[in-house]
Amino acid sequence: MKRVSIHLACLLSAVLAVPAQAHGFGHGGGGYGGHHGGYGYHGGWGNHWVTPVLGAAIVGGAIYAASTPSYAMPQQVVVQQQYAPPNRVAYFCPTSQQFYPNVPSCQVPWQPTNY
Repeated sequence: MKRVSIHLACLLSAVLAVPAQAHGFGHGGGGYGGHHGGYGYHGGWGNHWVTPVLGAAIVGGAIYAASTPSYAMPQQVVVQQQYAPPNRVAYFCPTSQQFYPNVPSCQVPWQPTNY
C-alpha cells in the first residue's frame, strides 16, 4: 500500500508541474512599450515541460528507492563432518584358527583384526 501512495504522489507532482510550466509568464505579447511583437515572452509550451517531468521522475525514484526495504540474506556456512565408520574388531585365536565367539577361550593371546 505504501508503494501505491508513493507512486500517486509522484504522479500528482508531475501532473501539477506540467501545467504550471506550460502557462508561462503571461499571455504572450508585451514587448517593449506594450506593443505586440518585438522582443519579449510570447507564451506557448516550448520545451519547458521536460524539466519538471524529469525532475519529478528523479525525485519520485529517489523517494521510492529510499522507502523500499532491502533485506540482506545471511550467508549460510555448511560444515560437513567426515563420516568415519567405527572400527570393527574381531578377535582371532591362532591355535584354533577361529574367531571369538566361535572359540570361547584361547591358549595364546587373542589377535585383534579389523574387518
